[in-house]
Amino acid sequence: MSVPTSDLVSFLRGLRATKEFTSEPVDQQAIESILEVGRWSASGANRQPTEVVVVRDKALQQQMADWGARPAGTAAVVFLLVVKDDGSQLDEGRMAERLCLGAAAVGLGSTVATLKNEGPDEVKKMLGIPAEHRARTLVAVGHRDTQAPRQPARSPVGRKPMSEYAHWDRF
Repeated sequence: MSVPTSDLVSFLRGLRATKEFTSEPVDQQAIESILEVGRWSASGANRQPTEVVVVRDKALQQQMADWGARPAGTAAVVFLLVVKDDGSQLDEGRMAERLCLGAAAVGLGSTVATLKNEGPDEVKKMLGIPAEHRARTLVAVGHRDTQAPRQPARSPVGRKPMSEYAHWDRF
């Protein structure tokens, strides 16, 4: 498959967080495609410290939302990242971003969210995740709800100009 570079750059630049989803389910093939993208995510020394629990149970998703990962409540599916305690936070972030890109590639919206307060410990108990693993980051995925009222932006819209972002040879 040959895709023009400009199309790939546009696709990558176009990734945006989706925090409101419709009730339409996501089919199994799309879920597996997203997971396949994540499975090939790079990790330090190829240790592959991140595993994924696919959560489709609506009650558990709502509990995750109550623990601070609000988008999980309306998502069709949630990918809970489970990382060995010695696993790099960078690798965890890389996996989350890859799952978001996989979702976009199959035409779905997504966002990264984190469990707060007792959420990480409680979700480990509920799902049988070993105590020595970390389970706080999730990726909520679903069909974008284009009719949902937009939340006011908490940060400036758009991006800094390149001159304020990239520094050449010296800061």
